[in-house]
Amino acid sequence: MRTTFALLCALALPALCLAAEPPHPGGLVGGAKNPGQAAYLEQLANQPAGPVPGIPEPILLWPNGAPDAVPDANGVFTDEDKPAIYAFPAPAAGNTSAAMLILPGGGFTNRVRDTEGVQIAKFLNRHGIAGFVLRYRIGPNYRRNVSLADAHRAMRHIRANAASFKVAPNRIGVIGFSAGGELQGDAFYNGVLEGDPQAADPLDRISTKANFSALIYGGRAVQNPASAPPTFIFCTVEDGGPRQALVSAMNSLRGAGVPVEAHFYQVGQHGTTMSPGDPQLGAWPELMVKWLRAGGFLSATPARAVR
Repeated sequence: MRTTFALLCALALPALCLAAEPPHPGGLVGGAKNPGQAAYLEQLANQPAGPVPGIPEPILLWPNGAPDAVPDANGVFTDEDKPAIYAFPAPAAGNTSAAMLILPGGGFTNRVRDTEGVQIAKFLNRHGIAGFVLRYRIGPNYRRNVSLADAHRAMRHIRANAASFKVAPNRIGVIGFSAGGELQGDAFYNGVLEGDPQAADPLDRISTKANFSALIYGGRAVQNPASAPPTFIFCTVEDGGPRQALVSAMNSLRGAGVPVEAHFYQVGQHGTTMSPGDPQLGAWPELMVKWLRAGGFLSATPARAVR
């Protein structure tokens, strides 16, 4: 029987939990699977090469051309050179006025657009939260500083258009997966930009700060934890690389008095996403929503303002 443990904000992982473990025969990737897990892996294996059905038209973050864009050999700018967001507004009934910018993973060479993007937005919608999936630029044509600029631009665009999206400008969070969590650490923990009131571009006058954050098996060491957003963390002990960074982030945030809740499950290799059908790994999305509700981000009372 697999063991699950959750670390809440008042705790730090003991040294025993940080010890490397041999690969576990169970979990989402190896070993026997229940019907829900098997269907999920079948879905992953057969994702279409083209656009995911049912997603909205992209909203270009720089309609007249993104800075540092690189055309192909024929001088053509493709979608990969045009950072954008895909907006999934919350249904009118039950809208909490909260939103999350979604940063899919993919090692900065691709983006897991469905299971770490569209499906996350749809899950958030079911809880009255708007979701915005970011199409950020990736390698080999673009370095990570360009991806960071795309993430900042996306947050500013959502906040600037909060009224039309029917979200509150002080209820905008971010959720990142794997490499998306690393980008999240760069953009919304270690590289937050305040608005420049003298900027020629109106969007550059808006803060990029996130009101809350969820790091999902990916992140960075936090350089200035006192100014970091309240944070929810999910990872597995088996997922060694992200786990170390997230343990460091958790301890830094806790030490600075920033609200943080962390759930580290024993078994599960990297990239478990929402793990539908798994009674343990599949619990984290609902735990995140409960944490958001407890923090006041989904209630009718005023949420924490952008600091």
